[in-house]
Amino acid sequence: MTSVKNVKIGNKWIGDIFPCYIIAEIGTGYRNYNEAKNLIDSAIQSGINAIKFQTFEANTITTKNNFIDMKETGKISQYDLFKQLEIPKQTQIKIVQYAKENNITIFSAPSHLNDLKFLKELDLPVYKIGSDLACHIPLLKEVAKLQKPIILSTGMCSLEEIRESVKSIQSMGNDQIVLLHCVSDYPAKIDDSNLNTISNLKDEFDLPVGFSDHSIGTLIPTTAATLGANIIEKHFRDIRNTPSPDDVHSLTKEQFSNLIQSIRTIEKAKGTGIKEPVESEQK
Repeated sequence: MTSVKNVKIGNKWIGDIFPCYIIAEIGTGYRNYNEAKNLIDSAIQSGINAIKFQTFEANTITTKNNFIDMKETGKISQYDLFKQLEIPKQTQIKIVQYAKENNITIFSAPSHLNDLKFLKELDLPVYKIGSDLACHIPLLKEVAKLQKPIILSTGMCSLEEIRESVKSIQSMGNDQIVLLHCVSDYPAKIDDSNLNTISNLKDEFDLPVGFSDHSIGTLIPTTAATLGANIIEKHFRDIRNTPSPDDVHSLTKEQFSNLIQSIRTIEKAKGTGIKEPVESEQK
């Protein structure tokens, strides 16, 4: 079995011959700059490779007659919820500056073409496209034009939809694509994980494939890494911060550190795949 195409993010390569790339999704886990700093500091200490945040405005991400009904939020207007979680652009600028000062890769997911105009000014090394916008062809093409790597999450997508989205990015002369298998449920059920999709997507597209996890705990993302996920993205929280709707499927610093240690141990255990006596057996 041949390795997938390699993609470089910052100074790290993503692909089958490289260590799994670990992303801490800080999402809605902060309400201000100080809380964002808590998350960044804790995430760095846990050993992650990158931090991802979200860029959106309530006015362009939803409408006032859409409602969400989750245990963590109750029944609430999506507009009102996103308005509460909206982060001022000036705060986002400071977050990016702080991450860069601390030598950690940081990037965001634009939720609208207006968001992309803002993010262009921040000189990010990679762009994430969330599952809800995975089929937004005009947005995909505009991001692709920037000739930066694109991490495309595929929750809720059919294989044919993924084909169309990948083709639209490649049509702009950009083949720096990493796909993320994802289950867009919060929290996601173990029975819905369908982790064998990771290898199937690799075979279909010859691209690196990771896993964006919304399950509770560390078992499912650890298993995804065992099955060959090139990236693991998991929500991160800090117990000092304001409670967030994402907390139920987020990990603390200690939990995230344990996840990473498990993945690194798995990588050592996988070995070369060549069947021959190891040194201890030869002795």
